[in-house]
Amino acid sequence: MDRKRVTGPELSVPPLFKKSTVSKNILNEKNRRLDDRTIHDLRPIFMKTGLVTQSNGSTYIEMGNTKLVCAVYGPRQLKKTGFSPQGILNCEFKFSTFSCTKRRGHMRDAQEREYSNTLIQALTPAVRLELFPKSAVDIYVNVLENDGTNACLATAIIAASMALADAGIEMLDQVTACSAVFSQKSILMDGTDTEEKQQDGALMLSYMPSLNQVTHILQAGRLENDDISKAMEQCIDGCSKIYSVMSAALLESLN
Repeated sequence: MDRKRVTGPELSVPPLFKKSTVSKNILNEKNRRLDDRTIHDLRPIFMKTGLVTQSNGSTYIEMGNTKLVCAVYGPRQLKKTGFSPQGILNCEFKFSTFSCTKRRGHMRDAQEREYSNTLIQALTPAVRLELFPKSAVDIYVNVLENDGTNACLATAIIAASMALADAGIEMLDQVTACSAVFSQKSILMDGTDTEEKQQDGALMLSYMPSLNQVTHILQAGRLENDDISKAMEQCIDGCSKIYSVMSAALLESLN
């Protein structure tokens, strides 16, 4: 008997594999998407602050099937570096191993490191780093379920902005984000993973509504200038809608 090998049961049941829901036509005859949304509708949003009690600020957010949690620690003093008149934002973006259709690795890959840099670029214009010199703020984003990569990045920016506000980090404005998918000559707002598999291009925009300033734009695919301008306008409108939900969630946390 091989003691190093784990013996399986004598009787077993074959696994049930989920059938693919990818359809050739994303829009039906009534111009509705697979989840019964119009091309301009965003997915339902739920967010809650203060769930990670060990952190200075945290946020849990759901946008449809996209679920992630963000925690903020700091400001903390930097000891090994020289004096810096401004603070530093550090970000770690990570997909859970079970969050995607294909299992992710435990170590961060190139895409996750790229998204970490994107988060820093999107949030830095809003955070008043000059108020805590020679200090750093650490942001950790963990994706629990991914339903659309671009939409997941936009959700991470929203969660990080909420967690910074929950931690008491002074900011010029809240940073919201929204994504769009170009498919079948249509601009689909807040695209899902199924829609991204048939996309011709994608755009993700982060925005400060009160200051009316765009902090970051991430675009992929070969697109016409008119389509990009139209998608940016729709993303700004979507950011304004998300901003009201963020403000209501922060007010609820104070009460």
